[in-house]
Amino acid sequence: MTGFARVRLAPGEQRKVTFSLHADRLAYTGPELHRIVEPGEITVMLGTASTDIRLTGSVHLTGPTRRVGHARVLHTPTRIG
Repeated sequence: MTGFARVRLAPGEQRKVTFSLHADRLAYTGPELHRIVEPGEITVMLGTASTDIRLTGSVHLTGPTRRVGHARVLHTPTRIG
């Protein structure tokens, strides 16, 4: 699951990039072979590549386990400020 924004920066310049991650993006195929989202701790990693992680954080999903259908949300909008 990937959110992506290319931001060109001059040396020393900073920008804030915000990703809006929908819980549907965290769905996986459960033991009954349906796509589900479960409550629990999720680790989010940012980097230039999967082998170069620069920042990690976590979110905690609450609520019941939810089955996710074909109309699930699959986009990750980004905002550059």
